[in-house]
Amino acid sequence: MLRGGGFAREVLERLGLAPVAKTSGSKGLQLYAPLAGTVGWDRSRTMARDLARELEQNHPDLVVSNMRKELRKGRVLVDWSQNHPMKTTVAAYSLRARDRPTASTPVSWDEVEACADSGIPPTWRSPPRGARPARRTGDLFDA
Repeated sequence: MLRGGGFAREVLERLGLAPVAKTSGSKGLQLYAPLAGTVGWDRSRTMARDLARELEQNHPDLVVSNMRKELRKGRVLVDWSQNHPMKTTVAAYSLRARDRPTASTPVSWDEVEACADSGIPPTWRSPPRGARPARRTGDLFDA
């Protein structure tokens, strides 16, 4: 799951962007890259689709850009279609409605890499209040 995030990060950084990551609060990882204020959603959607297809072409054994479940087995889905004003995405620091709530949490690239190395997806349970600020990392999602 996380290798696709690393590949995407590399491409975005080559484009001069500074991507940040957050968990979806489920099993996904979401990347955000601030764009110049003149880039509309339609252009950002095209950029996301092109990125997904480039990653899929360069890493076909690891990445897929088509949502069909039979194509995704053992691969990372780069869901470029989320870049649309009618789509919803859980906000940073929100809890998901579950028996044991998980939080959509901004994460550092060190945390992403640690999860990739361990093979365990980054899922944070409802965190203890103040746990992240106590580490003095600040708001990782303040871009």
